[in-house]
Amino acid sequence: MADLPALADAFCATFGAAPWNEAWTDGSARAALSDLLATLRSAALVALDGGVCVGAVLGRDQVRASFLSHEVQEMFVRPERQRGGVGRALLDAHLAAAGARGVTNVSLLIQTPIEWLIKPFNPSGCE
Repeated sequence: MADLPALADAFCATFGAAPWNEAWTDGSARAALSDLLATLRSAALVALDGGVCVGAVLGRDQVRASFLSHEVQEMFVRPERQRGGVGRALLDAHLAAAGARGVTNVSLLIQTPIEWLIKPFNPSGCE
């Protein structure tokens, strides 16, 4: 993938910052993202601004007995661009593309309980 270096850079910038503070390296990010992109039925959408990757959504479709499901496996936006609508626009476009492929169910796991991050995905307030 030609955008893998830019994708890995944004991934490391996002998950290396608070609240995640994860120890991703360029090499480990490239390997993880390459593996995900090589997965059968993977789908990705990347947001670029002036050639710089500012965020992305990556996932994979899964065939079920009577429907097609999609699992969002990674979603990230550079810290300096968060809370500006990039993530919402990425997710909306990613899910619209999934719907166009026939996906009827979507799953997304949020690992860090950040109120402003969870609220858009959990409007009912369920825990």
